[in-house]
Amino acid sequence: DCHNFRLFCPDETYSNRLNSVFKATERSFQWPIMEHDEDMSRDGRVMEMLSEHTLQGMMQGYIITGRHGVFSSYEAFTQIVSSMADQYAKFVHAGMEFNFREPVPAFNYLLSSLGWRQDHNGYSHQNPGFVSNILEKHGNLASVYFPVDTNSALATMEECLGKVHGINVVVCSKQEHLQWLTYREAKKQLEMGIGIWSFASDPNPDVVFASAGDLITIESLAAVSLLKEYFPSMKIRYVNVSELTSIGVGDPRSQTNQQAFDMYFTDDCPVIFNYHGYPADIKHLLFDSVKDPARWSIHGYLEEGSTTTPFDMMIRNKTSRYHLAFSAITKLAEQGKISIAEKDAFCAMITTKLKEHNAFIRAEGVDPEYIANWTWK
Repeated sequence: DCHNFRLFCPDETYSNRLNSVFKATERSFQWPIMEHDEDMSRDGRVMEMLSEHTLQGMMQGYIITGRHGVFSSYEAFTQIVSSMADQYAKFVHAGMEFNFREPVPAFNYLLSSLGWRQDHNGYSHQNPGFVSNILEKHGNLASVYFPVDTNSALATMEECLGKVHGINVVVCSKQEHLQWLTYREAKKQLEMGIGIWSFASDPNPDVVFASAGDLITIESLAAVSLLKEYFPSMKIRYVNVSELTSIGVGDPRSQTNQQAFDMYFTDDCPVIFNYHGYPADIKHLLFDSVKDPARWSIHGYLEEGSTTTPFDMMIRNKTSRYHLAFSAITKLAEQGKISIAEKDAFCAMITTKLKEHNAFIRAEGVDPEYIANWTWK
């Protein structure tokens, strides 16, 4: 029964790969419906039109009456309604001051066509800036989620649809990729918004890897695997961030205090943080948390893009497994935990791998199989 729920989708629902919604309902369409039209009816719950502004306004009006909705769009074009989202958050914030107002269901954004996988649309469709705007503007009214797999996405949407007031942004690739957590594990991690993954972690680590974002997480874990292959005795911890504000000690949205923060990231190890969006988002959240900023290496989208392969996008923005491993080795060499000769040999190997990949994609137009179909070992 979805009588009090609507999906608002300024891009095609098909394009965002949300086709399964049509097993439960159709698009709402009031003009004549032709025989060749599909998934349309007078009382459909999917509101689909190519106008982000119109659908943003329609969803605001819909949910302040106590009903529920999801606004799903290409990540790059959610920026079009960023100012409207700001004004809506101010309305909710002001409304909370009056006890006669009933709680308003949260405004849920689902960004499902991400810049890292705009393989064919290219540079024009690569922009993670909506999250940056949300983090800047809305105090404790906004949460930003980065589910890493299907179970995490299910747990995240369940949490978001149960919340009142404010804004939830869920950043979730529409591509099929690796599964990491059970549903129960995903639910547990959401309690704090952050978790140490034991299968990829050692006690008393020499270096900590962390990530926020599904496609980005694959590269972080691939970097861990790569280092373990070349340096079997190296101790590594991996930390996954599923709700971004959880790393902001002192942030009103975070449950992580300084003691918990140090438990995840230690107080002396190098930390290699790989992030879906602009690195400044992470630096902003960490400002009051990090005692020694020099031990942190923040990787993220650097406004470098093209119509290219998925892994080449990672290379261009220095979020690839090779760049992450290089950062870790450099910092460990600075601390004297590996020798300069070991660092130089490893970095020479990375340089060779990057040259080989560049030559391969120019010849074949796709990433090599060992990249495209990588799995955790």
